[in-house]
This record gives sequence, C-alpha cells and structure tokens, in this order.
Amino acid sequence: MTASTAPLEMLAGADRVRRYAPWVLLVVGVAVLQVSYHGEPFPRAWDTVISDPINAFQAWARSNRRTHPLFTSFFTPLSRSIDWALTSVEGFLQWLPWYVVPGATFLLIARTRRWWPAAVAALASVYPGIVGLWDETMQTLALMAIAVFICLVIGIPLGVAAAFSRRLESVMRPVLDAMQTVPAPIYFIPMILFLGIGRVPATIATVIYALPPIIRLTALGIRQVDRQAVEASTVFGSSRAQTLFKVQIPLAMPSIMTGINQTIMMALGIVVLATLLGAGGLGQEVMDALQQRSPGRGTAAGLAIVAVAMVLDRIGASFADTDRTHHVSWRATAIGAAAVVGALFLGSALGWSEFPPVSDVSILAPIDRAVIWARDNLSFITRPFNDFMVAEILVPARDLLTEVIAWPVLIFATAWVCWRMRGWKLAAVAAALLTVVGLIGMWELSIVTLTHVVAAVVLSVLIAVPVGIWAGRKPRVEAALAPILDALQTVPSFVYLIPVVMLFTLSAVPGIIASVLYAVVPGIRLTALGVRQVPAEALEASRAFGATDRQTLFGVRLPLAAPTIMAGVNQVIMMVLAMVIIAGLAGSQGLGFEAVRAVTRTNTGLGFEVAIAVVTMAIILDRLTQAAGERLQPPSA
Repeated sequence: MTASTAPLEMLAGADRVRRYAPWVLLVVGVAVLQVSYHGEPFPRAWDTVISDPINAFQAWARSNRRTHPLFTSFFTPLSRSIDWALTSVEGFLQWLPWYVVPGATFLLIARTRRWWPAAVAALASVYPGIVGLWDETMQTLALMAIAVFICLVIGIPLGVAAAFSRRLESVMRPVLDAMQTVPAPIYFIPMILFLGIGRVPATIATVIYALPPIIRLTALGIRQVDRQAVEASTVFGSSRAQTLFKVQIPLAMPSIMTGINQTIMMALGIVVLATLLGAGGLGQEVMDALQQRSPGRGTAAGLAIVAVAMVLDRIGASFADTDRTHHVSWRATAIGAAAVVGALFLGSALGWSEFPPVSDVSILAPIDRAVIWARDNLSFITRPFNDFMVAEILVPARDLLTEVIAWPVLIFATAWVCWRMRGWKLAAVAAALLTVVGLIGMWELSIVTLTHVVAAVVLSVLIAVPVGIWAGRKPRVEAALAPILDALQTVPSFVYLIPVVMLFTLSAVPGIIASVLYAVVPGIRLTALGVRQVPAEALEASRAFGATDRQTLFGVRLPLAAPTIMAGVNQVIMMVLAMVIIAGLAGSQGLGFEAVRAVTRTNTGLGFEVAIAVVTMAIILDRLTQAAGERLQPPSA
C-alpha cells in the first residue's frame, strides 16, 4: 500500500462502516432481545392507571351533573342551547312543504345558469321521500346544519387568525393533524364523558371531526390573496379590518367555499357513526339495516345520504364558482325566490308539509333477494375464502407477532425503521407510544388490529395500483371508473358491511372487505394522477432511446409517479384505520370491537385506552408513509 492510496482506502472503509452499521445494529439488537425473551407477555403495569381515574370521573360526573358548576354553568347550558337549535331546525324542516326543498335546491344552483346540475340535484333531494325516509332525512339535515354552522363560527375566525400569525398556525398544525388522523368514533368517548348520550354529543363530535378543512382552507385562501391588492387597499387608506373584509375575504372566497364544502362532506361521513350516540336520522336506518341484515333497507338509507351529499355538494359548488356568480340574473333569482316563498305559505296553509306516500324502503327488496341468492349459491367461494383468510393469514400472523417474536423486538424494530426513515425524534416517540400501549394492556388487541389493517391495506394496494395505472394511461377507462369511484367514496362505509356480513360470517373478513371497498378509492385516484402527470418530455425521451411500453412504464412512469402513489398508499392506510371501529360491528376482534363495547356500554376508561392505541398506530403509519413519499421525490434541478 502506497502512501497516496492509504487515505483513499481508509475513507472507503469508513464509508462501508457507516453504510452497514445501522444494519448491524438491527441484527444485533433483534438477536439479543429475542434470545433474552422467555415468553412473558407485555407487563400490564398501567392496566388501570388511565381507565380507573377516568371511570371514577365518569361516575362523579353522573352523580354531580345537576349540581356541580362545571356542568350547571357550562356543559348543561351548552347542551340545552344545541338541543334547542336542533329541535328548532328540525321542526322548521318538517314544517316546510316537501316540494319547497327541491324547489329551493333548483333555484340556488340554477341561478348560476347550470340547469342540468340544478335539475339533477332537485331530483336527488326528492329521493329520500320516495323511499319513505323524508322525516329521517330532515333529522339528519338538522344535525348537519347546526354542526356545520358551529364549524363556520369557529373555523373561519381561526383560519383568518392563522393566516396572519405564523406562530398560531404552527401551534394549530399538529392539533389539526391529530383531529384528521384520529378515527372519528374516538371523539365519541369524551363526548359521552361530559355530555352523555344523545344528539348533542353527536353534534359536538361531528364538529370536531369536520372542523379542520374550513380552518386550513380559510388560512390558505387569505395567504394566497395577491399582495398587490392588499397593498393597493392600504395605499387608499383602508384600515386592516377594511382590507380584510373588503379585499382579502372576497378574493379568498373560492378557497373558503371549498373548505365549507369539505366540512359538509366530512360531517356527512360521520352521520352514521353518530348513531352510536343516539343521533337518530338516516344513520339509525343504516344501523337497523345492519342489525337486521337487510341490504335493501341499508342501500335505501345509504343512497339517501348520498342524495343529501350530492345536493349539498352542488349547492356549495355553485357558491364557490365565482366565474358564474358574476353572471347571475338577479331578476330571475328574485322571481324564483318569490315563487318559492309563495309555494311555502300556500303549502303551509293547506297542510302539505308531509311527503305524500309513494313507496318505502321495500322498493329495494330485490337487493335483499339478490344478496340472499348470492349467499346461498356462492358459498363455495365465500366460505373457503373466509376460512383461508382467518386460518392461513390472520391467525398465523397474530400468533407470530404475539407468541413467536418477542414484544421488545417489535418495539426495537419499529423504532429502528422510524430512525432510518425520519430520524431519532420519531424513533423515540414511536418507542415511547408503543411502550405506553403495552403498559395499559392494549398490546395483544393492537397486534390483532394491526394484522387486520395490514391485510386490508395490502389487498387495497394490490387492487388500487394496477387499476390506477390502467386508468392513468387510458382516459376513457378513468372516465368510466369515475362514477363508480364517486359512489364508493360517497356511500357511507356502514352500508358496505351489510351485504358483506350476509355473504360471509361474522368475523374479521367482512370488516377487511368493507375496509378495502372504502379505502381503495384514493389509492386508485392518486395512482392515476401520478401516472397521468408524468412529464411528456420524459416519456418521449424514453421512446426515443428505443424503450418498449413496458420498459417505459417500469423505468420512467412508475419511478416519477412514485411519490404520488405513496401519497395514495398513505390515504389508504388512514381510511383503513378509520374503518377499524366500524369493522368491530361486523365481528372483527381487536381495538374495533373494544371501542364499540366502550361506546355502547359507556365504559369511558376503556374507550380512552383504545383511543391511545389507535392514535399510536395511526401516527406511526402516517409518519412512515409520509417519509417514504418524501424519499421517493425526484431530486430538484
């Protein structure tokens, strides 16, 4: 070895050490922990540290609800105010002559001269009455109206404040992330603790779940207002408040209206789950259909929710479309409004409030017969598939992670992956959270849920990525898939459970299949988006060098689309986690079943423990997939 080559070889050796040291650490750590493991279960040192104080506080709250100032001065007046608002809005909606609703729907949308969407939305608003669910729809609309109104009263001012204060935005960002990451039913648990069961806690839970979009998009819209417009307003002597209300908010209105639209859609997404708190309405119809295993009734109620979503979405879009609102004919709008008001008073005077009896949910009875036929004639497919999933995949995976691999190994391996993907901070947080999950007695249940989540995510990705690639390369295929994906994304997730439970037995498999149906949509759409947005120059260069279509797909399209595809995988994981508790209603064990038991039996302490476990799983999986997506980003020029 010469003197000139020695430093180079030393540098190469140091580089090899840095490259292989993390893997050596992983192998040594896993080996030491596994060898020292003697089969002991995770020690439940804190099994009652969280649940007992919370259950004690729940008992205290029940005993002091009518006397303690915390309730008499805050929660009770709040509950009575919201209940009064719900009763008033519901009474008003049921007092309205039924035909006023489609008439007002048509008028609100048609004022922008979108005649066809206005007609379709008006017809959709009539559907709940046709299937005999008019009163239930009015109950759901009342809850929606109050929840969305509270979201706007809280969300728009917070969004404006966040737009002007980076510090406030940085404080709010993790809170909003948590609000969007936590599965919606987890919000029910503290609501039971402070407000009990009924429509009021369901409304508050809906507000918490649906609030983030309006805050985020209001702040985004305000920040994106052209700086020159703001400076011009200031030059002309406008105060800060005048600039805000006369310049910034009007110019940010499209973004704000989009936030309102997203808030409405998220509120509708929780309407069925709110039934667990006694909210009633269309959600109760879906729950009854699940308990009675009546897919026809469930489909009727689910389509009624879809109809409500369609109507509210089209109305929101009409207000967000600033290009067309400038061309509104105010004379025609005034004439239409006068006609609606006249019809309102005429119908009220003649007692035409109730929807005339046309049909009922039995109109979809053929769906019941079709599912029963499929259950009886396709059992040679469904039963082997169910048995294979349970006996060959879920149970062995659970036993591997609980009986073979030591629990310290799982914590260490998870922390190591987090360290490699995003640094030591995430590794420390992940290890600490997993340790807490074990200490509170949720380890085995979390492992069971993890196996179900992984199975659903793998099945979803195996479907979503090929279909998304196909749709991204073929515009006609994407156009044909669009209404199917819209339906899958709009239909309440509960509705998927009804036919699946009838086709399969009560087990983890129906929950996994329903999760796949619910979660596959963003995977398909984001994969198609990533494939479609690959620069044409890159594709042309690949073909110029003689690459085949297959080589171009795997060598150019997929690598460049990988960050977007990984974002789709992230959304798939989050939506599968959102289905964990719903899957518990289908017989799926694990955290979902415990959460349902906690809500239905008002065991708030157990509910908080389940919430900690679910949130831990969501945070770790979300951060890991985000980090994977960031690593797949192509280097910037």
